[in-house]
Amino acid sequence: MKPEDNPNWFAASPLARINNEKDQAGFIDARLRDPDSLIIPMWRGDPLVAAGAAGFLSVAARSEFPADAPMVFLGLRDDKAHFAIDVSGSSQTPEGAPFAEIGEYTPIRAAAVQISRDDLATIGHGRWLFEWHRKHRFCAVCGGETNITQGGAKRRCEACGAEHFPRSDPVAIVLAIHEDACLLGRGPHFPLGFLSALAGFVEAAETPEEAAKREIFEEAGVTLTDIRYQFSQPWPFPSSLMMGFIADAKDRTLNLDTDEIEEARWVALDDIRALLKGEERDGIFIPPKFTIARQLLERWAGP
Repeated sequence: MKPEDNPNWFAASPLARINNEKDQAGFIDARLRDPDSLIIPMWRGDPLVAAGAAGFLSVAARSEFPADAPMVFLGLRDDKAHFAIDVSGSSQTPEGAPFAEIGEYTPIRAAAVQISRDDLATIGHGRWLFEWHRKHRFCAVCGGETNITQGGAKRRCEACGAEHFPRSDPVAIVLAIHEDACLLGRGPHFPLGFLSALAGFVEAAETPEEAAKREIFEEAGVTLTDIRYQFSQPWPFPSSLMMGFIADAKDRTLNLDTDEIEEARWVALDDIRALLKGEERDGIFIPPKFTIARQLLERWAGP
């Protein structure tokens, strides 16, 4: 997929996923012995960044990490295997983690404005997998301990043999439109003035469109009449798939669920265009470029 097909920064990974090898374990072992293979160290989900670029190392550097450090295979690019290694267990602080002397373990949101989009998608994949593995150490069938297999593509229970595969948590995020204005809001955890499109998790036996309609009504009291899918974004905070919609609103009546939404307002198109250019408008701050909410605003507001 080309960036113009999906403008979201954690999407359009440059890596080819390799799922068709009959001997997956043998394939990965061979790549770990290949001197051209690369590895990105991550401390608590944050990547090593050096000189404004992702700190990919030769896979030979693996010997400098703890032997039990979790590692996942991410894919191939130009026939070079890319791996990620979790060094969180090696130090209580990022400054003490291996190879910290050549760069800095940078919070991934801050790294997003320093490294390339291709590298961000690759690193987001690694963070996503590490978070899923961290939360699935035990079998949902029998409660036994599970282990990483096939380069992180699944976990296997040693007690009952059950296999568990990474799953995405689906989220519908919606930019509601009424005439020449869009609805933005913020939850209690957002700073004052920071407004974004509203979102919520897709519930069991629910389509993303149904979730979009339900969430906007529950959170803001707004009824949607025409829900149009735009694009999606893998979101490694911790392991979601954000599905973006633009939808028409019946009217501008608001009835906020104050447990979920602390502030919401209709923002005029001209103000959105000014905000996208970096201009100030009424104390409003909109999401950064690497978020799907920002891409929905840019798609609606146009050039």
